[in-house]
Amino acid sequence: MTSRNKQRGFLSLDMAIGLAVFSVVVTLAIAWQIKQMDSQDYRIAADQQRTISEALAKYLKDNYSVVLANAAATVPVQITVPMLVNTNYLPAGFSPTNAFGQTIVGLARKPNANQLEVIVVTTGGQTIPEMGIRTIAENLGGPGGFISSANPNIVQGVRGGWQVALSNYAIAPGPGHTASALFLMDGALANDYLYRNAVPNHPEFNTMNTDITMGNHNINNAGNITASGNITANADITARNVIATANVNAATATINGDTSTGGWFRTRGDTGWYSEKWGGGIYQNSPNWVQVYNDKNFSTGGELWGGKITSTGKITAYDRIQTNEYLSLGGIATEGQQCSDRTLLAKSAAGITLSCEQGLWKRPGGWEFQLIQGTCQAPARGSVTCSLGDTTWKSCSLTGAFGIGDSETGYIFRNASGWFLSTSRLSWPGLFYWSCFK
Repeated sequence: MTSRNKQRGFLSLDMAIGLAVFSVVVTLAIAWQIKQMDSQDYRIAADQQRTISEALAKYLKDNYSVVLANAAATVPVQITVPMLVNTNYLPAGFSPTNAFGQTIVGLARKPNANQLEVIVVTTGGQTIPEMGIRTIAENLGGPGGFISSANPNIVQGVRGGWQVALSNYAIAPGPGHTASALFLMDGALANDYLYRNAVPNHPEFNTMNTDITMGNHNINNAGNITASGNITANADITARNVIATANVNAATATINGDTSTGGWFRTRGDTGWYSEKWGGGIYQNSPNWVQVYNDKNFSTGGELWGGKITSTGKITAYDRIQTNEYLSLGGIATEGQQCSDRTLLAKSAAGITLSCEQGLWKRPGGWEFQLIQGTCQAPARGSVTCSLGDTTWKSCSLTGAFGIGDSETGYIFRNASGWFLSTSRLSWPGLFYWSCFK
């Protein structure tokens, strides 16, 4: 049987666990509620700052020349909420402070002629936590910014989209404050600043609404550049690859590597291809002839095809000249007259083919009889070989001897060098007679 005291102990333990769970739930609910209240305060602060920024933008448009005349690069003109209320840009009773007791003020400086750089910034009051100022800046959108404890000397745009130095505005609100950016050129509001990072749901923050002038500054490290119109430059354009789907027009083009085309290489004047290094080339300056520039030689290890080949000088071939038709000789020579080049062929007036042989024009198969004669002295008790003539002689023979009678011998032979007579005697000298003809 369970005692009454033991039951009391179980009731106390159950109650303690229940109270602990209830305490955790209440704590989480309170934290959530505080977070919701903070978020609401952040939204309200952002809405109030946006309303003042819009009013300030209208004020600056209407009073641009006055503000521009009084602003300097580091000494800004201050526009307060009471000024905006008194000039009817904000309704009467509009509070100059946000929910955190921070005063909202506009500062306009003149960095360049006809340009105002304006921020709306909060000063004094409570120091808003880092997460709070970032949340307010996010709620302000692209123009929103904040002053972080990491770098209290600048206003940093939401998501790093922009930043300005507070020293330019002669103010130092310290960390935990927020700002909005407005930029005016010639009185036109440029609040839609071009941001370097994407802002969710705001593609217009990365879109230009007018021409951009770089003021002789560079655009570096770009990826693709796409243009629907012309790209005009007064100096050089340097790129790794340039791809064009239509025409490329230029005065001159200098290319350090190969040039390829799927179509024609065209010239529109009396020019063509030219080798700057060697001074030769190919060009056309008349309707009928393609010419070699500077009269350079033309060489190929392959074939040359043409309907007709005309030469004003020699045609030299290091192999045979072949024809599948007739060989026409225009040179006229007279048979029997002298000639100087044994390689020449010609025709007689009657059309007989002549060749230059031994300094005379001769017809094929023609034979002019020539005869030479001589003697060869054989020494006593010795031998000798006499040269008779070269290999052009048709035949050579012994025609007689003198002093014969003691074992004399003599014979004629021919080798690659010509005709020769070999003789010998045992006693007294003898004389041998010979003759050659052709």
